[in-house]
Amino acid sequence: MKNPVPHLLNGIVRVACLAGLFACTHGTAHAVFNKRFDVATFCCPCTPGQHFCQAQFDTLNWRTNSNSKNGHMLLMGSDTHRAEINSNGNFMGAYYNDLNTGWTTMSGSAKADDIENNYIIPLFTVTGVKPTWILMNEISFGIWPNNQTYRTWVGDLCARLKNTYGHEVMLFSPFPNTISNDADWQRVSSYAYIVVEVYLSGQEINAQGNSISWCQTQYQNAKNSYVDRGVSTAKIYLGEDFAHTVTDTGWGRSGASYAGWDNALRARSTAAHNCAFSGFVSYGWGFNGMLVSDTDLIHFESTYNLQTLP
Repeated sequence: MKNPVPHLLNGIVRVACLAGLFACTHGTAHAVFNKRFDVATFCCPCTPGQHFCQAQFDTLNWRTNSNSKNGHMLLMGSDTHRAEINSNGNFMGAYYNDLNTGWTTMSGSAKADDIENNYIIPLFTVTGVKPTWILMNEISFGIWPNNQTYRTWVGDLCARLKNTYGHEVMLFSPFPNTISNDADWQRVSSYAYIVVEVYLSGQEINAQGNSISWCQTQYQNAKNSYVDRGVSTAKIYLGEDFAHTVTDTGWGRSGASYAGWDNALRARSTAAHNCAFSGFVSYGWGFNGMLVSDTDLIHFESTYNLQTLP
């Protein structure tokens, strides 16, 4: 992704909510919940331009409502906030921000072992069982297209995380459209959900008159490009960036005005929903290059919360 979130402090394990009681089990991979995932790693205090603190977390951890009847999932860097998530009827998963380190020095299977034993187990079994769902950041934009060894490595990693450790794997892809490597996309997607980073910015959406149709065309073209590679629609998720970036950044808010960013969030959310992606992942909540107030940060989280996704 364009601006990786630190996986510093907190994270999450998903839990089943039955009859108002929360049961922590390893076997809830197929529990019924909205396939709506929010990367919400704490970085607090950090800096004015990059921070994610309790109030921001609380806003993303909204109670189940008409837009999220079965709860949604928050993805973090440890299980510190497990009870808070559970009490609001939501679910927990792990976010891993270091996919490519070691790809030339260890096998894909060994990398999966390292993630499981040195990340998941020590950070996500403190307050309960380990999470099933894990989101990994990200396929290398520069290496994947022309390096078969790397593509095989990614597939081996995803296969071991799923088959050996029982994870439901999500994998950020920085390719909004892809035109090659069909066999590798098919192999990886047999073990993982592909989270396509389309990243329509507030600035460009405003320039299109906040057109839902325009946003929908971009999203549908992205989805079609993966279907054309042989990826099942059930394995294609949409990723979007919510960072408060400055003008001409090309993703996130990109300098849009207060009203403009609200309008852009509504337009692209409607378009994403119309395209019927199987899942939706939000990202970038802790990035504040525009240095807006925390009140504004929370306002735009609330705007997002009210949208119907995926």
